[in-house]
Amino acid sequence: MAVFCGAAHGSDPYLQAAAATGRILAEHDIHLLYGGGCLGLMGAVADAALNAGGQVTGIIPGFLQSLGVAHGDLTDLRMVLDMATRKQHLVEEADALIALPGGFGTLDELAHVWSGNALGLCPPRPLGLLNTHGFYSPLIAFVRTAADCGFLAHHGHLPLEDLLLTDDDPAQLIRTLLARVPAAPAAEEDLTPAA
Repeated sequence: MAVFCGAAHGSDPYLQAAAATGRILAEHDIHLLYGGGCLGLMGAVADAALNAGGQVTGIIPGFLQSLGVAHGDLTDLRMVLDMATRKQHLVEEADALIALPGGFGTLDELAHVWSGNALGLCPPRPLGLLNTHGFYSPLIAFVRTAADCGFLAHHGHLPLEDLLLTDDDPAQLIRTLLARVPAAPAAEEDLTPAA
């Protein structure tokens, strides 16, 4: 599961929510994919997952790694060319995604997945907003307004409520997302006669 979140610390409730998210993912043996940083909510979610015995893959652009903000203790850290490539890897490799509070980068990643799901540009991946202390409430209101004004009506391949999986409880949000992950196709039987 990919987690989008800020590299800034924000205030204490957001750090606690990030840590809870990482711990819950690890406790349920869910591999965490994230932006590879050691600072802010990024560091909190990764540290909590690692401390709970989880597997954590970070994907970080080279310029950020050169600034010394890459997490040094991950299960796997991959360097990519730029932010767009990082976003592409996170989206393509995850079966579900969560947006924790964050800034412009988080909003960019969130909008990318939302629009891709709505337009059917990729296999739909469940996307959740962890609405800690109402952080995403203004964004949710904007999306509702856009739908009410006809900008999202019948525009996409998913109903609006499927584009807005929100909760303020990390455990409940993760359960909801997992319930929406499409089942993997059954492996085809090998019908080749034995030699």
